[in-house]
Amino acid sequence: MKKRKALLAALLAVGMLTGCLGNGGSSTLSSESSRIFVTEEGTLQTATVESYSQQDYYNGEELKAFLEEAVSQYNGANGQNQVTLDSCTLDNGTARMMFHYASAEALIGFTTQYEDKANLVESIDLNKLSEVYGQSESEGVTFIKASDGKKVDQKAVSKKGSSQAVVVTSDNPVTIQTQGKIQLVSDNVVIKDSHTVQTTKGKSYIIFK
Repeated sequence: MKKRKALLAALLAVGMLTGCLGNGGSSTLSSESSRIFVTEEGTLQTATVESYSQQDYYNGEELKAFLEEAVSQYNGANGQNQVTLDSCTLDNGTARMMFHYASAEALIGFTTQYEDKANLVESIDLNKLSEVYGQSESEGVTFIKASDGKKVDQKAVSKKGSSQAVVVTSDNPVTIQTQGKIQLVSDNVVIKDSHTVQTTKGKSYIIFK
């Protein structure tokens, strides 16, 4: 039992991306690979997707119980319903774990405490683009159009002030999926599909409808 508990803990901590990102994208949280999902209302979810080879050591009910206990302990220390385990499945050598967070602080706190390296960020905020446009301008951020990768001038960016802006700071690449279609990104972001990007080290901007 101790060996299995240790392996279950290691499974959550590995944090390696698996699977391929789709070309079209989706407005609902995908479990193809690890990622942070941002809705239009600012709700945050994560998918942690890991592969494993020692299938004899893993049991779906054990993993679920382990994760539920981790969530319970975090909520006990930080307030009820800060983190919710939405689902947990083991299938053909792939574990998929989906979480829901009450706030950005809860996401950061939980992923930091339990070393979910694939979804670990220093900060993540959702605002209207109009609220962060001045900040991006002072930082000298260059935006590119998600549809063709071409540079967008500041006047064109400012016209999209009513769009949603996700601002993420991280030390490592993180996959971000948005509910609405992505319109613009800062030029340090890799576009994966119409709803999904991968950030790089530092601060990244993702603008979506």
